[in-house]
Amino acid sequence: MSTTETERGPETEAQLVDLAAYRDPETLDRIEQAAREAVRHTPAGIADLTTGTVHLGKADEAPLAAPADAEAAVIEYIDEDGGTLEILDERDGWHLRTLIPESLTDPGVWRQRRAEWANAAAFHALRSPVYLWRATRVAGIGARVAARDSWSYLWATEYGEIADKVRRTKAGPEHIADLRADRRKEAKQRRREPVTVYSLTGCTSYVAAVLALGQTWGWVMAAPVLLPLFGVLYALGRRELIRREPDGSFRISDAVDFTGAGVLTEDGLNDALRARNVGILKDSESVTVKGFIAREADDKASVVRFELPRSAGKTAKEVMAKRDPLAAALAVDAIQLSIRQDGHEGEVYMRVADAHPFGGEPVASPLLTAEEWSIWQGAPTFVDETGRVIPIELLFFGLLVGAMPRQGKTFTARAAAVAAVLDPMCRIVVADGKGGKDWSATALVAEAYIRGVTTAAVRRLTHVLEDLVKEMTETYDKLFELPDEVCPEGKLTPEIVRDYGIRPLVLIADEVQRYLESADKESEDDKLTYGQRIEKALTDLAKVGPAAGMVLILASQKPTGDAVPSAIRDAIPQRIAHLCATYQMSDSILGTGSSASGWNAKDLAPAFKGMGIHADETGYRFMRSLLINLPQFRAICERGRALRITAGTLAGEAAGDGGRRARVGGIVPDLLAVFEEAQLPERMPTAEILDGLAVLDPGTWAPAALGVGEEDRAAYVRAGGTALRKAIDEALAETERSLAVRSWTSGGRANGYYLADIRAAAGIA
Repeated sequence: MSTTETERGPETEAQLVDLAAYRDPETLDRIEQAAREAVRHTPAGIADLTTGTVHLGKADEAPLAAPADAEAAVIEYIDEDGGTLEILDERDGWHLRTLIPESLTDPGVWRQRRAEWANAAAFHALRSPVYLWRATRVAGIGARVAARDSWSYLWATEYGEIADKVRRTKAGPEHIADLRADRRKEAKQRRREPVTVYSLTGCTSYVAAVLALGQTWGWVMAAPVLLPLFGVLYALGRRELIRREPDGSFRISDAVDFTGAGVLTEDGLNDALRARNVGILKDSESVTVKGFIAREADDKASVVRFELPRSAGKTAKEVMAKRDPLAAALAVDAIQLSIRQDGHEGEVYMRVADAHPFGGEPVASPLLTAEEWSIWQGAPTFVDETGRVIPIELLFFGLLVGAMPRQGKTFTARAAAVAAVLDPMCRIVVADGKGGKDWSATALVAEAYIRGVTTAAVRRLTHVLEDLVKEMTETYDKLFELPDEVCPEGKLTPEIVRDYGIRPLVLIADEVQRYLESADKESEDDKLTYGQRIEKALTDLAKVGPAAGMVLILASQKPTGDAVPSAIRDAIPQRIAHLCATYQMSDSILGTGSSASGWNAKDLAPAFKGMGIHADETGYRFMRSLLINLPQFRAICERGRALRITAGTLAGEAAGDGGRRARVGGIVPDLLAVFEEAQLPERMPTAEILDGLAVLDPGTWAPAALGVGEEDRAAYVRAGGTALRKAIDEALAETERSLAVRSWTSGGRANGYYLADIRAAAGIA
């Protein structure tokens, strides 16, 4: 060993030595055994770092118990989680820590035991009247047996049986007479025995004491004195029943039934897997529980990991496919049962909740109070069956939400979208096919906000999507030019966003099927309709866009092949299905075969809005959407707008008068469309504008929709003009701009709007 001079003086340099030369045979045996135990518990069963790494310590460190001439040493063990080092000395070779079984130190196991004890106590308490009646019947049998045996002993009735047998042999009368004399003599002798006298005296005294107590203190107070007598009679009756049933089937109490109590036991698990409609195990087969059945920390569910018998040839997928019959065998709702593969194909993780996991009020999103968020952290969207808030991976995956009407699609999409709203580096485009107020607040932050499915709105969405496809290609060109060290996987990273300004974009399309159904064309010469062009653009963005940071959040009432093409659905690996009308509809959202695997959104409870099934590359899980109502969503969008203004990233329509292309939603785009149809005149009277709007959206602007007759032109213009001004005020309510009706006399007096005013109101330079 060498030394090195330092500022603090000479220090011994560490060097590797063979410690085996300084250990006695017993110590070496203990070290070898510990190493073998560590190796045996590794996943691959081969030696790894958990067997120990030996380092020499410095000379001034405390030495281990070793020969005097041995160098001081410590042994570092790396824990199973990998990372934390634990310094052990030789005493750990004695395995003192393993002397206490894990079943006595695991909190989850103790919670499971307490739950079993509590359930058993409740079970027996409810059945105590039945047990009391059974015990009384047994005591009655004991009383009869006691009376019979006492009579037989005191009167020597066995001699009567002997005399009967002698009589049947046709013996002489003198033999019968001798037996009768012997019986009288034996009976008289038995009645005079001290034991008999003492017994009769004791019984008489006991009865007299009970009668005296009853007369003095009342029969209620005397009742406890009868307990010893009841116990003796019960013991006699129990002995008689055991004699009658030597197989041991006699029992006063019933076996505790944990079924439906939320307390999972090994016997209950095996019985459920053996049930006829489950058929995972045969009667002679049982599972092997890995570790112990335990209760979760919140004491709301039992959890078990088990291995199916190899002779059964069953897999975890087959157990998952039997979710419904298995839940019936356990007497719980299928939503209370969580099953997944845990290790190899035959290992299963099972969680049985005590109650419906989504039975309470919806959980509010944690982003309600977040000042800022990064979309790279995921998007908190729902709670799973354990009550945990789950942030989904929105970037590079996107989200497809499907369900029947009014089952929470928009709430789910909104919960995912707020992660993008609160990220000032994230761009947003919104197309609301519903046309309501659900997404109106996004106009504060969205580069494009499109509401409704009017011809003008569909045309505008088509152009926006085609522009995004071109932008996607340009983004890939930019990523291609970056060094491999900067862009190691060929896709967007937080560092690229920060250093090169290539920002992620989230496209939100609610009721997307309405846009895809559009059969209008931009011109008669076009071969493709708007719906076909939108489908093509969405397919390109869904398939190719994620690596460039462009992801889709799509919501649809009918995401089947004829409404939302499979090319779009298959390109979005992350889906959420709320209540569906058919299992085919569920499969169209979650993926073909999901229903056959036990995950069918048709069977979800309609009473719990927002409940659904989430599917991604890791599998399936039950979920319930986080709650964000409209006022809360608007407040979040206002924070998102302020963040973008501070960061200098507010762009597009939301930028307002910032000098860039900044349009607003509502009626303003329709006004621009009317002017475009009229070849962009300088101005248009209100009457002509109403005629153009009636063509674009007859359900809103036709005379019948405004409640006037078609023949009353003046009334139509008055009603329409009032409705138009109101719609303009609503569209511009979130901006500092205005659009007023103007009058002119050239060519006759008229009231209407100027194209330049509409462009200014729309924020178009």
